[in-house]
Amino acid sequence: IKKGDFPKWDLYVQVLKPEELAKFDFDPLDATKIWPDVPEKKIGQMVLNKNVDNYFQETEQVAMAPANLVPGIEPSEDRLLQGRVFSYADTQMYRLGANGLSLPVNQPKVAVNNGNQDGALNTGHTTSGVNYEPSRLEPRPADDKARYSQLPLSGTTQQAKITREQNFKQAGDLYRSYSAKEKTDLVQSFGESLADTDTESKNIMLSYLYKADPDYGTRVAEVAKGDLSKVKSLAASLKD
Repeated sequence: IKKGDFPKWDLYVQVLKPEELAKFDFDPLDATKIWPDVPEKKIGQMVLNKNVDNYFQETEQVAMAPANLVPGIEPSEDRLLQGRVFSYADTQMYRLGANGLSLPVNQPKVAVNNGNQDGALNTGHTTSGVNYEPSRLEPRPADDKARYSQLPLSGTTQQAKITREQNFKQAGDLYRSYSAKEKTDLVQSFGESLADTDTESKNIMLSYLYKADPDYGTRVAEVAKGDLSKVKSLAASLKD
């Protein structure tokens, strides 16, 4: 960056309508899955064109959180995302204090009119005591275009695993997409890591690999010195 050679990345998004989620044979909101055959749309380019002037102020104090959204972008029902919407913001508040989003590196580029005031390390200049909404003293007009969309929901609260898991197909697709060298490197690394584990755990893990792709499981089993006949038997009982 100092030399003026700015690294660049094209930014693409994949978009699904809520009614399209049911057409897949896996849960598209499972964060471990990719969306095959869903077109990618380029929305811009990310360019790193400047190093920070002060590492602590501009890097250590950054409060990244998926709850930091602009109107028009909303979190999906992805379980992992829903948990992180709360936990990341909560962590940043604990780490930086109640006014962490007022730090220059975190504050919006436009004026904020949300009624927040006071709290530890507040650097603002508030002259009003109105910190609630609605207020007759200082009414703040609401922008209906900035409200979340309404999505009808039905069902029950529960603690349950994802119903359409499809644990092995995409793992196999990924392995088959690798070059011969990439496959060899993966097999060698994975096999050496499994070699020293106990026999039962080793064969269970190898059965997952075999279920994803027989060549994958067979090659790793050879390096890890697993029981291939046992691996095949365990893999046969697995469902995708």
